[in-house]
Amino acid sequence: MSASITVRPDGVGVITMNSPPVNSLGTSLVTSFKQEFPKLVQDPKVKAIVVTGSGSMFSGGAEITEFAIMVAMGEAEMRKNNPVAALSEMMDTIDASPKTVVAALNGPALGGGCEVSLACHYRVATPKASVGFPEVNLGLLPGAQGTQRLPRVAALPVALPMILQGRPMNAEAAKKNGIIDLVAKGDVVEEAAGFALSHPPAPISKRDVPKTNRLMVAAGGLHAALNMAFNAQPLMVAPAGIINCFEAACSGKSFKEGVAVEMEEFTKLVFSVQSAALRHLFLAERMAQKVPGVNEKPAPLKKIGILGAGLMGGGIAMCFVQKGIPVVLKDAKKEWLEDGMKKIEGLWGGQAKRGRLSQDKYKQYMSLLKPTLDYADFKDVDMVIEAVPEIMDLKKEVFLDIEKNTKPDALICTNTSGLNIDDIAAVLKDPSRVMGTHFFSPANVMQLLENVRTAKSSTKTLATGMAMGKLISKKAIMVGNCDGFVGNRMLAPYAGEAKMVLEEGANIEQVDNAARKFGMAMGPMALGDLVGLELFWKQRKAAGDMKKQTKTYYGPYELTDWLCEQGRFGLKTPDPKIKANGRGVFIHRGRSKEVDPEVIAKLDEVRKMKGMTPRAVSDEEICERLFFSMINEGFKILEEGYVARSSDIDLAYIYGYGFPPAKGGPMFYAENYAGFKKILRRVKYYNQQAKVGSAESRWGVGMDTLGHVGSFVAASSLTQCAPYITDSRMTFFSPSTRLIAELVRPPTMQLCINVTCYQNSFGATATSDNYAEWETGLNV
Repeated sequence: MSASITVRPDGVGVITMNSPPVNSLGTSLVTSFKQEFPKLVQDPKVKAIVVTGSGSMFSGGAEITEFAIMVAMGEAEMRKNNPVAALSEMMDTIDASPKTVVAALNGPALGGGCEVSLACHYRVATPKASVGFPEVNLGLLPGAQGTQRLPRVAALPVALPMILQGRPMNAEAAKKNGIIDLVAKGDVVEEAAGFALSHPPAPISKRDVPKTNRLMVAAGGLHAALNMAFNAQPLMVAPAGIINCFEAACSGKSFKEGVAVEMEEFTKLVFSVQSAALRHLFLAERMAQKVPGVNEKPAPLKKIGILGAGLMGGGIAMCFVQKGIPVVLKDAKKEWLEDGMKKIEGLWGGQAKRGRLSQDKYKQYMSLLKPTLDYADFKDVDMVIEAVPEIMDLKKEVFLDIEKNTKPDALICTNTSGLNIDDIAAVLKDPSRVMGTHFFSPANVMQLLENVRTAKSSTKTLATGMAMGKLISKKAIMVGNCDGFVGNRMLAPYAGEAKMVLEEGANIEQVDNAARKFGMAMGPMALGDLVGLELFWKQRKAAGDMKKQTKTYYGPYELTDWLCEQGRFGLKTPDPKIKANGRGVFIHRGRSKEVDPEVIAKLDEVRKMKGMTPRAVSDEEICERLFFSMINEGFKILEEGYVARSSDIDLAYIYGYGFPPAKGGPMFYAENYAGFKKILRRVKYYNQQAKVGSAESRWGVGMDTLGHVGSFVAASSLTQCAPYITDSRMTFFSPSTRLIAELVRPPTMQLCINVTCYQNSFGATATSDNYAEWETGLNV
C-alpha cells in the first residue's frame, strides 16, 4: 500500500498508486503519496508528472473500513483532527504542482480516485476506463474536493447526475463532456507523458465556474435537481448536502470556501445513521461470501442443467447464459418446453429490437441454450437446478431421475421456496451433493439468492453454491433449512399482521400506504398480488389436510383462501370479463390498480363472521406490527442458528423484499432506528392487547410455553410472541445485532467478525444503550 516513483528517459516522472486490488486510498497509500510526489516536483530532471494506478485500476476511492475509525473518533474530535483532511491535502499537493500533472487513467477512477484525477491538471484515459462518484450509495458525498472541481470542468446537467445518482461514465462520454482530455489509442502512460510535455500546468482550482453553470444555479436548477433526487429516493439525505456543495461552487464562493462547505457537509453525513446503514450493507455483501466452516475450493461450473422451463426455470437459465455458460433446459412436455423457449426468446429479442442487446449477442445467447425433453442430456452438466411445481412427491421423483442421468459429482439443487430440502435429498444415494438454491422471481432480474444448506450438504457443495451465486452476479447468502428459510419465514408474520390489522379495521390502501411511507418498494397486499396469492395455498393443499397445514403466523387465511378458490391469484390471473390484466386483492388494468370491491365486501363478511367490530388503526400501529413482527422472527432465526449473521438477513430483505436500503435492513433498523428497548416494550404491549382482545382465540401457543433467554422469539406473530429477552438482559450484551447471534448461537457454529466499528450515538437516538463500542469477534 504505497506510491512508487520512476523517471522516464524523456524527463516525465511517473508516480504509481499501488494498493491491490483496487488501489484504495487508505491512510498508508495517502501518506506514501504525499512523501513521494514532492520528490518529483523538486527533481530538476523531471519536466512533467504522470499519476497512474497499478494493475487494471486507477483507484477505487477511499478505504471504506477507515470510515469506522472516523466515527469512533466522535464528531467533535473529527472536526479537530479530520482524517479526510490528509486526502484533501494530497489533492492540494497535486493541484499546486508547478509542473504539469496528468492523470493516466489505466482503469476505473471512482470516488476518491476520480477526485485524484481531477486534482491533476489533465486526464488521459484508456478506452476501458471510467469515472464516477459512487459515494451517494453510501449515504455520503465526495469529501476530497470533488464537488468543487467537477462543476468547473463539466456542465451541471452532466455533473449533477454523476454525483447525485452515483453512476459511472465511460471514457468516451467523459471526453465528450469535458472531464477527460484525451482517450488514448495506445499505451495510456506513454500518451499521458506526451500530453504532459506539450501542455502547461492548468489546475482546476484556478479555473472559473462556467457561466452556464452559474446561470443555471441562479435560475433554480439545483432545487429542481434536488426535487428529482428526492422523488427518485425519498429517504436519502445525502442529496441535500450535495446540492449545498454545488451551490457553494457555483454562486460566488472561492474554491477554498467551497471546500470548507464540502467538508462540513461530508462530516454531517459520515455521522448520520443513514450513512452507517449503507456502509453496513456495503460491508455485509463482502461478509456474506464468507460462510463459517466452508473453506473448500468450489467445483468448476462449465455447463448447467435446468429442470422446468416455466417462468422461474427460464429466468434461471437466462442468468447462466448471459454469463456465457451453456445451459440444458428440460421440461416434461413439448408444449411446456416450447412455451418456455418462446418467452426467453421474446425477452432477449425485445432487448435486441430496442437496441439494448446486439444481434450478435442475441444469437450467441440462443446458441448457448439447448432445449430438451430427455434427461440423458444432463449427462455432462456440473449442476442441475430443479424448478418444478412445489409438490413434494414430484420433487422427489425428479430428483431420482436426475440422479440416474448425471455425473456422480454433479450438484443437484432445488429451487423450492418452502419444502423441506432434507426430505427431498433423502431419496438420493448421496444427499451430500444436494442444496437449495432459492431464486426470486423473475430470476433473471431479482438479485437475491438464498443458498440453503441441508443436514448432509458437503462443504464442497456449499462452496460451489456460493461461487455459483457470485458467478451469475447474485447477492447470495447461506441459510439453514427451516420453514420458509430466512426471507419467507420473516415475511410470514409481516403478511399475517397485515391481514390482522385489516380484520381489525384498517383498510387495504392504508396498510399498503403505511408500508410504502416506511420505505418499502410496495405494500404487503400489492406484494401478494405480485408474487401470487396461491403459493402458500397450494402448498397447504398439496400437503393434505388444509386445517392441519394452517400455520397461525401465516394467517388469517379466510380472505386469501376465498380469493384462491375464485382463481384470483393476483397479477398472473387476468379477468377478461372486467378487462383486467390481473385480479387478486386488486383489479389490475395496465399499470394502474384499484382494490376489488368484492374483496372489501368479503372482508366485511369475515369481520362479521368473527364478531369483530372495526376500529381505527393508526399508521404507526400498522408499521410497528408489520416490521416489529418481522424483526422478532429475525432474532429467532439468528438464535436457532439458521443464518450466520444478522447482516445476511439485512441483505436478504434489501435485495429480495424491497426493504429501504437507507434503513440498512430490518436487523440494522431494529438496533439503530427503532432501538431494542422500544421494540421490546411494543412487543409486550401488543402481546397484552392480544391476550385481552379477540385476537387471543386465534393464536394457539400461550405465553407460558416460551421462556428461553437470548433474543426476541415469537412462536407465531407479534401479537402472540413472548420476548425471550428481559430488560436486565438487554443491558448485558452489546447493542449490536451482529453480536446477538454470537451470544446465543450453538457452540458448534463458528463465530464471525464484522469489520466495522461505529458509535451508536451517531444519530440512532432510540437505541437501547447510547454508548460507543468496537465490535470484535473471531476472524473467519
